[in-house]
Parts: sequence; C-alpha cells; structure tokens
Amino acid sequence: MSTATTRHAHPAKQERSQRNLEKIVSAAETVLSRDGWEAFTMKAVADEAGASVGGIYRRFASKEQLLRAIKDNVLTRADSRHKNIAVYQASSLSDAVEHYARSRIDALTGYADILKKIFDAQQGDAVMQNRGRQSLQLGLRTFRSMISPFRAEIGHKDPELAIEMAFYVFNATILRKVQGYASDTVFDHLEWDVLKVELAQLVLRYLRG
Repeated sequence: MSTATTRHAHPAKQERSQRNLEKIVSAAETVLSRDGWEAFTMKAVADEAGASVGGIYRRFASKEQLLRAIKDNVLTRADSRHKNIAVYQASSLSDAVEHYARSRIDALTGYADILKKIFDAQQGDAVMQNRGRQSLQLGLRTFRSMISPFRAEIGHKDPELAIEMAFYVFNATILRKVQGYASDTVFDHLEWDVLKVELAQLVLRYLRG
C-alpha cells in the first residue's frame, strides 16, 4: 500500500497494525465493489475484514475517509501498470500508440468496476480529485515518453500539443466508458476490445496529420 493511503489514517506504529490497515482497506474495496456506495458502511467493512467497528474508526474517521484510501490504493496499482507500460521499446509511432492503447485498456479492465463505484461515490471530494489528477499526469508523462521518440512521424505543426491532445482524447474516452452514464446506451455497447483498436487508429491518424 502506498504512503499516500496511510496519510488518510491514523499512524500505524507496528508491522501488525500496518497489516491490519491493509486488510481493512482491502475489505473496504471488496464491499464497495460488491455492494455499492449505499451499502458501504463501517459495519459492513468491519464484518468483511473480521474487525470491530471501533477498530475501523480508530483508523478512519468516516466512510468518506476510507473511500479516499480505496481510491489511492486502486490508483497506486494503476500507476504501477503505467510505469510497466513505459519500459516497452517501440519501433515506430504506430507500434508505440498501439502498445499504449492495448496495455492501458487491458490494465483498466482489471479495475474498471471499482473505479466506477469510486466515481459514483466521491461527489466532488477535493482530496480525491487531486489524487486523480496525480494519476492523470503520470499517464500523460508515460504517453509522452513513448510517443516523443517518433516526433518526426507526427504531422502536426506543434508535436508537443498534438501528443497532449491525443492523450486527453484517449483518456476522456476510456473514462467515459468506465463511468457508463445511463444515457450513453450506444457508447456502452462498445466493447473494450473494439476501443483498443479504434482509439489506437484515431490517435494515430490525428498524430500523423
């Protein structure tokens, strides 16, 4: 678990306390993913973790604070996958874009459900929004590091702007898919495997100009 997660809780002084903290956050993620925000209570988390409600409250003052720890945990895993994506040695702009789109979406599908529950529950929480922005900036840096070596293949007059815009369009699309608004019935029927191919082609054509 990242140090950012532990910042949301009272300090755990011993290794056993740290393990218990991680167990609580893991149980909380399970409850949120399985039951949703309305059923997400300290008692439900305590039951899942095999802990007392008082024990939960000693570490987290509210379920909103616990939700922050869940989001941090999920995004820490996502950030780790981004770093793994960045080590790939692409041979061309096309290879770089296709690898990023495929790897990013493959990783996202592993935590898309819990991420949607977090989005539904966070309700404008400034701390959680800031954590999301940190992860977004890491994603942009990763994308830029993969695409920049092939700037000679970019047809836009401002390659740096093109890279940034391509990333934001890609990211906005997959997050819209994760959030899955009820009104987006057509978009909801686009499977992740379709998005891998279509988004890679969209980004590649834009970059090439």
